[in-house]
Amino acid sequence: MAIGAISFAALVMASCGSVGPATISSTSLVATTTTTMAPEQNQVTVAAPGLPTNFNPNTPAGDNSITRQIMTNIWPSVFYVNSKFQPVLNSSLVSSAELVSTKPQKVIYRINPQAHWADGSPIDASDFIYNWMAQSGDSSIQDLGGSPYLANSTVGYRDIKSVTGSNNGKTVTVVFKNLFSEWEHLFNPLVPSHVARVIGWNLGFTHPSPAIEISGGPYEISNFIPGKELDLVRNPHYWGRKATIAKIAFLDDPNPSNYPSQLSNGTVNLVYTPAHNLIYYSLSQLHNVKTLVVPSLTVETLTFNVAKTPLSDPKVRRAIALALDRKAIIANAIGSYDPRARPAGNNIYPQGVPEYQDNGTKYESADPSGAVALLTSDGYSRTQMGVMTKNGQPLVLSISVDNSDQQLLDVENLIVQQLSNIGIVVNPVNYPVGTLMGSVLSGGNFDMAIVSQPGSSNAAYYAGRYLSTGSGSLDNYSRYSNPQADALIAKANMELDPGTSASEYNQLDQLIWSDLPSLPLYSVPEILAYTSGYNFIGASGRSSTIFWDSSTWSFIPRQ
Repeated sequence: MAIGAISFAALVMASCGSVGPATISSTSLVATTTTTMAPEQNQVTVAAPGLPTNFNPNTPAGDNSITRQIMTNIWPSVFYVNSKFQPVLNSSLVSSAELVSTKPQKVIYRINPQAHWADGSPIDASDFIYNWMAQSGDSSIQDLGGSPYLANSTVGYRDIKSVTGSNNGKTVTVVFKNLFSEWEHLFNPLVPSHVARVIGWNLGFTHPSPAIEISGGPYEISNFIPGKELDLVRNPHYWGRKATIAKIAFLDDPNPSNYPSQLSNGTVNLVYTPAHNLIYYSLSQLHNVKTLVVPSLTVETLTFNVAKTPLSDPKVRRAIALALDRKAIIANAIGSYDPRARPAGNNIYPQGVPEYQDNGTKYESADPSGAVALLTSDGYSRTQMGVMTKNGQPLVLSISVDNSDQQLLDVENLIVQQLSNIGIVVNPVNYPVGTLMGSVLSGGNFDMAIVSQPGSSNAAYYAGRYLSTGSGSLDNYSRYSNPQADALIAKANMELDPGTSASEYNQLDQLIWSDLPSLPLYSVPEILAYTSGYNFIGASGRSSTIFWDSSTWSFIPRQ
């Protein structure tokens, strides 16, 4: 990954057990400009598609965009990811983060002496130790009540041997048992250990309040009305730069069609939502509203359940990929407002990053005749009714989407039509909000599903989805299993040279294109619309969240 101010050239020497310190200091920070705020302007109101039910984003239940948007300025992270995919040191939390050795890999964090939680407890090594243990994947370590810790990912944490504190807990030394290339993405965010030990990691953070989701950042929760609103206000105990805007309010409205009228009448000031034709058109017609289409890390993916017949047959999966016209799907779904969009060509790296290679050119354009020939070679033949059959069994599949998303319903309909052209019968079986991503995918109760895969600038995190089931896989909905893929993931994760690591991840991607446990369709653009008069709103959706620097947003003073 692009690491900005970090230079790895001198870091990794196979014959050396120690290297000179690679320090990431406050000089790595993105420069900001101070803007005077007009007295009557003190709030930004955000249209939110929902509010969190678990405020710990490091758990499966809390690992979603709205939770991260809210918590990014409450619980601190060692690094944030900016709009250029670069890790940016949070110098309010740590003065430096140094990779000081590679045999073994050792990282030293020096915590700001002033860093503390809002109740006065210091942010120190105990927080790093607890967060490592909770996400280590070690089944012998248990949450309250004897339950195993539920972590949305153990990537990187399971490679740590020890975390120790010194200097009154303000210096943290992390020693790895296995090399881990993307260590900058660890401890993001830090959960307050002294609170979590009392209320629990898994279920303790379901009731938002300043005393539970206790702040270690520029904002804290001040008000929560379930189903209606959640407010953030400046944390009065924050030791760093005071947030420019006094209050950020999130209004709960799961219906994006309401957003244009809310922006127009001033109910909300900011909308950030997956792009849809009608919503984009309505927002772009508003006066005094700036509307942008920004790229995101999320990819719409056609996921195959390779544990079920007939999709356990790779030839069937390849025939489906050949039959689909991804360009037509993109034109239908997002072409009217993102005419430059192209089919996603990589399962690991999002479009636009330097490491991205288009490894899916074989499936760039539809090849129905090639799909039919492939099925024929696999023993299928077409009946007089035009349906592909094998051993007397018709090739019939189901496809599932979230039935609240009209754009995905349209994509689903197009896929059904395109596959019918080669004799594959596809029946839609759709589900209410949350059901598909919840019990259906995790339970394997599907044939094909269009899944909105949230991407990550952390390749190790994203590649974890292709680990064999039982080997630490993360959201391996396809039940994909290939020892060669497992080996490539392990090798890439342990490679500290970014160029070599990227090469190995792209080898992994080429293998995935060959096996086709899923077919990436397109990157989902986001709509960012906001009332004119703001500075610093306009960050790319490619950052971990556009709210990563919201404490520096400001108003343009009124004349």
